[in-house]
Amino acid sequence: MITSTVEHPAVLETAKNLTASTPNTLKLLPVDVDGLVDLDGLHDALSAGDVAIVSLMAANNETGVLTDLSPLAEAAHAAGALFHTDATQMVGRLPIDLAGIDVDLLSLSAHKFGGPQGVGALFVRRGISLPYQPLIFGGGQERGWRAGTLNVAGIAGAGAAAAAAHHDLAEESTRVTHLRDLLENALVEQLGDCRINGALGRRLPGVTSITFHGAPADAVLTAMPDVAASEGSACSSGAPSPSHVLLAMGRSREEADSTVRFSLGYASTRADVDQAIASTIRAVRQVRATMAIPI
Repeated sequence: MITSTVEHPAVLETAKNLTASTPNTLKLLPVDVDGLVDLDGLHDALSAGDVAIVSLMAANNETGVLTDLSPLAEAAHAAGALFHTDATQMVGRLPIDLAGIDVDLLSLSAHKFGGPQGVGALFVRRGISLPYQPLIFGGGQERGWRAGTLNVAGIAGAGAAAAAAHHDLAEESTRVTHLRDLLENALVEQLGDCRINGALGRRLPGVTSITFHGAPADAVLTAMPDVAASEGSACSSGAPSPSHVLLAMGRSREEADSTVRFSLGYASTRADVDQAIASTIRAVRQVRATMAIPI
C-alpha cells in the first residue's frame, strides 16, 4: 500500500493496521512545506515493488490543501495499482467529476455536506475487481461487504443533502471563500506574526489553518469559548499530541501547538465571521500578554 503522511486517521490508521503483520508493505509519501504530495515521490515508491493500492486524499481536513488527483491516479494505474481517494472534505464543497478523474474508489461522508451523521458512501468504478473480506459478518447486505439492516432514512437524507449541495455548489463556494478570506486577512493584519498553513492557491473554500506564534492553541481556544474551532482536525479536538499533518509539513512542535483550525460552511454567516475575528484577536492578544510576549 502507498498513502501519505498527511492522510486522515481513518485512512492512515487503517493502512497501518492492514499492513501490521507484513512489515515493509506500507509506504508513506512525504509532503512539501505546502502540504502537497510530490508526483516524483509516488513514481519512486511505485517502482520499488508490487503495489496493490494507492490512497491519497482529495483535500486535507486540516489545511484544506487540494490534491491534483489525475496524474497520481495515472501513475498508480501505470504500475498496476488501484487508486483510492478520501474525498470526504471535498464532496459538497467543490465539483469533482468522476468521468474526468480516473479514480477506482472514492469515499465520502454525508455529514460534511449537511447530511445525517453516520452515513457515508463508497464509489467503486464499474469493472473494478476487488477481493475483499466483509467489514461485518452476517447477512448479505451491501453485496456482502457489510452485513446489517440499512439505515434507509439516513441514506435518503444523504441523497437529499447531496442534491441540495450540488444545486448551490458554485454560489456557495464563492460565498464561503469570501468569508474565509475575510477571516484570514483580518487576523493576519491585526495580530501579526501569523502563518496560514498550506498551498494558498490550492485550498478548499472553507478551511483555514493559522499558526499564531507565541500563543498556544489550547490557551487561545480556552479564551474564546464562543468560537467553535480546533487545534487540529475537528475530530481530533482535545488530542494531546500535535497535528501529524503540520509536523509532516515541516512545522515545529511549538508551531503545531500554536495552530488553530477554523472551518466555515453552508451555515456560516458574515456575522459569525465578524464574531470569530473579534474573539480570536482578543484571545490571542490575551494569551500573548500572559506569556509576556510583545503584541
